[in-house]
Amino acid sequence: QTLAAAVVAASTNGAEDIAATLSGAGPFTVFAPIEAAFEALGTDKLDVLLDPANAELLSDILRYHVIAGSAVPSSALTDGLTASTYDGADLTFTADAGSPSGFKVNMANIIAVDIEVENGVIHLIDGVLTETLDIPQVATVNGFSTLVDLVVTAGLADDLSSPNGDFTVFAPTNEAFAALSAVPMGQDLIDVLLYHVANGKVEAADLMAGDNPVNSLLTGEGFTVNVTGSDVTIIDAQMNTYNIVLTDVQAENGVIHVIDGVILPTP
Repeated sequence: QTLAAAVVAASTNGAEDIAATLSGAGPFTVFAPIEAAFEALGTDKLDVLLDPANAELLSDILRYHVIAGSAVPSSALTDGLTASTYDGADLTFTADAGSPSGFKVNMANIIAVDIEVENGVIHLIDGVLTETLDIPQVATVNGFSTLVDLVVTAGLADDLSSPNGDFTVFAPTNEAFAALSAVPMGQDLIDVLLYHVANGKVEAADLMAGDNPVNSLLTGEGFTVNVTGSDVTIIDAQMNTYNIVLTDVQAENGVIHVIDGVILPTP
């Protein structure tokens, strides 16, 4: 039901009528997330995806679950097989004895196979495939709407969407931005946002080493990651402290760590 609702939402509000496409001659192979897969996303994320304002994002996700031009039966699956989706991105299949079908697609179990329909075949999976989402898209799904809006305003969306990038983003929550007396604008806004981004993928395991200097994309400004017991904090150049409240939110072109404040550059 949720998958059907998502297809309708993307078709109604998006640039492409996915429902009409999937009703065409095909053939198609669809890896269909079951209800529990959508439930695992959580209500907040699902509400974001079904928001008409995010129809293009939802459409991108749905197309990643579809192989166009071929009905791929389960008998054709082999360990290490890759297949191009509707958008040209790759799905990877691995043999897994713990999966009901004996195979995974990306990290999701294929739990039922070979549901034949007039224009193709459906396989059921226990996860929603989001591996191709870039940093702004992942930030949108996770509810960092203020950060995403400001990235767009500052003209940095294309840079942070680049598939050739490899970034670490320390993402302030919406509440963190709301706590500011005023949100910077113009070049000041660009500087603030660049202060939250580093080149290269620095995951939680690296952060937990402690006292790690992070060189931001804002020239001349950096900060230190400090670990005290289970607390992981950022100490900026002005000796302000911010808590890292969530780590390793993965995107195709990097990783996001969530912080509870907005790091401000040296005046």
